Amino acid sequence: MNKDCYIAEDLLPLYNEGLLQDETSAWMEEHLESCDDCRELAKLSSEPVDKDAVQSPVDNDKMFAKINLKLSIYQIIFVALSFFFAMKTSLLNESFGFILSYAVLGFATYFFYQRLMIVITIAFLPTFLWSLAQSVNESVSVLEAIWGASFLALIHLLFAIIGSLVAFLLLKFKKEGK
Repeated sequence: MNKDCYIAEDLLPLYNEGLLQDETSAWMEEHLESCDDCRELAKLSSEPVDKDAVQSPVDNDKMFAKINLKLSIYQIIFVALSFFFAMKTSLLNESFGFILSYAVLGFATYFFYQRLMIVITIAFLPTFLWSLAQSVNESVSVLEAIWGASFLALIHLLFAIIGSLVAFLLLKFKKEGK
């Protein structure tokens, strides 16, 4: 094999596809007429290759079932954390620890799901229900209980949204950095 054979070997795929310029194609044809090795290689490379079906060893249904199970477990953990935060760090307990904990909850929830509606549900609903249950025990009217529970849940939700905004910006910067 000489230097021309190496060049012809490199150009062979383009030649078979008809992607060479006229001058290069003419040179290639001239070389193939004079070189038995390259002519044989050209003949072999122009024949289609039989494709065997590849069987995947992975059972897709089983794999997706495992993924869905893990996601469900994460969802249960997030909901449990939100109820825990609602009970332990609520304004009802005269604690301002909810500010940081709900910001972290909003950050983690948005970072994981990337949906604001899920952040709103996980941050608002447990606090609303916990506050409503506390108000019922204090013998206030239903309207006052709903109004008070809504107000407290909205305050908690505000900090969760701030946390999710930080997660949104972090994800955006991460995406733009790539």
